[in-house]
Amino acid sequence: MDIMTRFFIVLTGTTVIFSGLYAFSLGIRRWRKPAQYWLTESTESSLDAFLIYVPAEVFWQRLLGLLLPILFLLTFLFSLWTSVGAALVVGVSIFLLKRSLLLRRYRLITNQLPDAIDLLVTAMQAGLSFSAALERSTPQLPAPLRHEWALMIRQLRIGESMHAVLQQFYQRIQTEAVLQLLLTIQLGLQHGAQQVEVLQRLALNLRQQHYAVERVKSLSAQARMQGKVMVLLPLGLFFSLHFIHPENTEILLHTTPGNYLIGLCFVLIGIGQLLVRQILGRAYAR
Repeated sequence: MDIMTRFFIVLTGTTVIFSGLYAFSLGIRRWRKPAQYWLTESTESSLDAFLIYVPAEVFWQRLLGLLLPILFLLTFLFSLWTSVGAALVVGVSIFLLKRSLLLRRYRLITNQLPDAIDLLVTAMQAGLSFSAALERSTPQLPAPLRHEWALMIRQLRIGESMHAVLQQFYQRIQTEAVLQLLLTIQLGLQHGAQQVEVLQRLALNLRQQHYAVERVKSLSAQARMQGKVMVLLPLGLFFSLHFIHPENTEILLHTTPGNYLIGLCFVLIGIGQLLVRQILGRAYAR
C-alpha cells in the first residue's frame, strides 16, 4: 500500500469520525431542550405519585420493605445498635426530605394560583361553565398546579361531585390560598353569586398577600441571617479551635463538667433560635 492510499484512508476515516461527532453534537442540541422538558415533567409526575398521591401507610410499607434487607445486613456485619441507629437516621431523613418537598410544592402552588384564577375568569367570561373553564385552563398552567387540576378533572369525569373534588384538593394542599379558593368556588356554586367578580377579587387579594410576604422577607432578611449566623458561629469557632489547638478543647470533651458545659451551650443555642423564630414569626427561614 503506497503513501497516497494510506493518506486517503486516514483522511476518509478522520472525516467520518468528525462528521459523526458533528452530527451527534447537532442531535444533542436539537433534542436537549425537549429531553430536559420531558425529564422535568416525568420527574415532577413521579414525585407527585410517590410523595403526594401515595397513602402514608403504603409509603412507609415500601420504605420498610426497601430498608429491611439493608438493616439485616448491617446487623450481621456490625451490630444491632448500628442497625437501629441507621434506621432512625434514615427514617428522620426521609421524613424531613418529604416535608421539605411538600413545603416547596405548597409555595409553588400558592404563587401559581393567581394566574390560574385569571385563566379561569377569562374562560368563564367567554361563557364556559366552571368545570369546562377548569378543563380548558389546565394545559396552560405550569407544574405542579397543572398536575393537581388535571387530577381534579379526572375525578370529575369519573362522577365525583365538585364539592368532594375541591375538598380533596384542599386535603392535598393545605394552604390559606387554596382554602380561600375552595370557599369562593363553593359559595358561588351553591348560591349562584357573581363568581367571576369574586374570583377576580380573590386573585388580586392573593397577589397582594404574595407581595406583602415578599416585602416582609426582604425587610427581615438581615435579622434572619443574623439568627443563622449566631447558631453556626459558636459551632464553627469550636471546631476551628479544636483543629488548630486541640489542647484548648480537651477539658470540654474529656471531663464531666466540660460535657455539661457543652450540653448547656447547645440548650442556650436552641433557646436563642426559638426566640429569634418567635420574634420574626412566619418570616423566619423562608
